[in-house]
Amino acid sequence: LRELPGRVASLESEFLQFRLDVMAEFSAIHLAIRTGDEETRRYMRILHEDVIERIARLGENRAT
Repeated sequence: LRELPGRVASLESEFLQFRLDVMAEFSAIHLAIRTGDEETRRYMRILHEDVIERIARLGENRAT
């Protein structure tokens, strides 16, 4: 029973460290997802512009 306060304090310290580690990992994951989303948007924008250009060319070829 005499060792209990020290063991609880140690456990509290370990839990705090675990919590900080989890928060850091979630922040890293969130950043990776956000970066991936931005890359996906950029790629979709390029594809959209390509489709618009192809449609315009088809219209030009049809008019002549």
